[in-house]
Amino acid sequence: MTRSVLSAALALACFGVAGAASAQSLSRSALTPGTQLLQSWTGPLVAQTITQSTATTITAGSISCNGGSPGFLHTDNSYYRAFTLSSFPALTQPQFRVDTINFGVETANDAAGAGQPVTINLWRSTTNPPTLASLTAVSSDNILVPDSATGTVFSANIASQPVFIVATDILVVEIFTPSGQGTNNSFFIGSNASGQSGPSFIRAASCGVNDITDLGTIGFGSMHIVMSVSGNNQVPVTLQSYDVQ
Repeated sequence: MTRSVLSAALALACFGVAGAASAQSLSRSALTPGTQLLQSWTGPLVAQTITQSTATTITAGSISCNGGSPGFLHTDNSYYRAFTLSSFPALTQPQFRVDTINFGVETANDAAGAGQPVTINLWRSTTNPPTLASLTAVSSDNILVPDSATGTVFSANIASQPVFIVATDILVVEIFTPSGQGTNNSFFIGSNASGQSGPSFIRAASCGVNDITDLGTIGFGSMHIVMSVSGNNQVPVTLQSYDVQ
């Protein structure tokens, strides 16, 4: 008799008393068999900076398309470097996520003192050297470069942090300085003659340079634009699936 009473008590404790407010039971989830649950992760992030500049010293000698003395107020100017990512041995992982562009500033002089407007455009190119026709837009960031950046390497964050494929992508960085002639602005990108592992490029339609052009082919071969790209060299995000039976 005692054993029967104990068994009944255990059954009531596990499954609830008839008429209780919330009887519990064992049941399947609401997922339909065959539904997939996806789990994602990313591999280790390795901070890397790539550059074609041998030195970061800023020296006099950069050019821009401008109105000349006394103000040297510039027209629209674009300065470029093109990075074939597979040529950088430090990029050992499949992806390169860009978060910062670092570029030299020889002169930043804006009349209002509010900072020089600059747009940083990132592109993918099918060729290196690049042309306008070879480019596909990836991101665009508008920044202000203060006059105090003169003579320094200025760092600008890239908000979207785009990802490039190391094995196949050519990353083109454009530093675009819109015309300062209506606002009394003068800007010269920073450069030196210390050597480079890839060409520096310019485009300035007002001076007849209508496509992306190697500075060396127009008489300015000693103008080596100071620029580097910082980001994370990473394993791509992976998806793993599970089948619900």
